[in-house]
Amino acid sequence: MAIVVGIDGTGGAIFPGRERDREYDQAFAHSFVSRLCRNQGINRAYFRGPVRFGGGMLEAIAGGLQFIEERLTAGVRDPILLTGYSRGAAGVVALAARLQRRRPSLNVAAMMLFDCVDRQGDIDADVIPNNVGYVYHVIRNPRSRSRESFGNDGLRYSPPTVFPSAYSFMCTHGGMGGVPWTPEPGQSMHDRINEGFPDGETAITFAQDAAVSSQVWSHCQPFLQKHGFIS
Repeated sequence: MAIVVGIDGTGGAIFPGRERDREYDQAFAHSFVSRLCRNQGINRAYFRGPVRFGGGMLEAIAGGLQFIEERLTAGVRDPILLTGYSRGAAGVVALAARLQRRRPSLNVAAMMLFDCVDRQGDIDADVIPNNVGYVYHVIRNPRSRSRESFGNDGLRYSPPTVFPSAYSFMCTHGGMGGVPWTPEPGQSMHDRINEGFPDGETAITFAQDAAVSSQVWSHCQPFLQKHGFIS
């Protein structure tokens, strides 16, 4: 079985801690990265994404690198696969670069990115390192007006990496990671989603976010199956 490492998106709280982790695990229970990595055997590792201002990201990257080293030491020689959502996607790009520096002859077979964003000043995820064989990257459509303050990362690469153009979808940034917004009391599924300061109202309704988020997951299935993320 492949060695799979995933880092999920940013969640809640300003500081890491037990209460934050409990709330995070509830919110991200069905995220795409969670589906690919959690409870899938000893060769898969799931890491929570950073807190609001970025704390925990470097620890997740280091944990992913350590996990890969441990599996290699245990004699596992199956393909290495990386996946991440939001800032966690930037984290796995940085993880691939660190792996390349540590083991120049070791390649990452494939990378699945869900709306990788440029919001972590202490890592560089602008360019996919060329130790990655195949990349699939799905991003929110700018016309969704979701998280307009977020720029995308992980869009540049160089051979021999194979990277088709990023595919865009009309849902929110949350929907892109498998965590679509849900209405609060008094709201309707047909209301537009307001992401709050600094981004405000999107062009997406709650119903559209849920439907298109499901389409994102379906769209990625052929790549995920081909490269061994799922059977």
